[in-house]
Amino acid sequence: MDIKEPLVPKIEKRDAWDKIQIVMQPIGGLITALTIALVSYFGSDYLNNKQNNDSKIRLYTELMSSREQAESALRKDMFNSILGTILKDSHSLDENILQLELLAYNFHESLNLMPLFVYLDRQIAAEKNIQLKETYRKRLYKMAGDVISKQISSLEGAAAMETMFITFPGDSIGYKPGSSQELAMDWKDSKVFYDTIQDGNLINVYKRVVFLKALGFNIDEKRVNVRLDIETSVNDKFINMVTQEFTIDYFQFPMIDNTRLSNDMRCAVVMRDFDFPNFIEVDILYFPGSRSSLKEKPYYDEVVKKLLMDK
Repeated sequence: MDIKEPLVPKIEKRDAWDKIQIVMQPIGGLITALTIALVSYFGSDYLNNKQNNDSKIRLYTELMSSREQAESALRKDMFNSILGTILKDSHSLDENILQLELLAYNFHESLNLMPLFVYLDRQIAAEKNIQLKETYRKRLYKMAGDVISKQISSLEGAAAMETMFITFPGDSIGYKPGSSQELAMDWKDSKVFYDTIQDGNLINVYKRVVFLKALGFNIDEKRVNVRLDIETSVNDKFINMVTQEFTIDYFQFPMIDNTRLSNDMRCAVVMRDFDFPNFIEVDILYFPGSRSSLKEKPYYDEVVKKLLMDK
């Protein structure tokens, strides 16, 4: 009779990887739970912070919008009141200059105030009291210089500026003041400005050669007639030439009175000093159209071109 041996279950030997798997299973579950909890916590915290920031930005935007609307209404009333006062003949020159000071220091970036400066300059020229005339004229020139300095400061960091010194011809030294003669002159100089535009992988280098030629001047009225020629080339290839003739005096404000160029750029000529018989100091400013005055709007094709470049 055969004796049956009892069945003994085989005990499989576990290697090191099996032991690691046994240990890691509960740890993996714990890590997964912790990960989900952390993601939920940080995700919720991020969303809460984002909502708070959005609320703050929305509140700030609403406050700024309300403030701008109130300021615009105030400035509108102020503008109408001041302008109406200046154009009335019943006020003295001193009062008119005061009104123009209020207008210039508050609206110099949005309005072309040159006609008002010229208008008051003509009134000052008709003043019979020599002492008052000099006082009013210095006040008017100082105001114009302050406005120009403010606008140049606003362009700082975006504008390139070069200074030229126009010299008077030798035969003008014997000029007698008061005759308001138009005297001829032949002076010229040039400056070069660069800017780059990236169009996809292509970088276009714009080179602007600015030629300034002085054609004539008036000593009593402190102005000079000039011709401005601006030659544009892209990547050393000539594109076009822009030519303008105009008169500059102390009342040219660069953010408003400028020459529009391609690629939404501007070039302005500003007279800073008329020191007869030594020199006329002139600044040439080259800056993007986005820094020009509020009334200067870019052309639609330039806007579309820039949007396509950004893509």
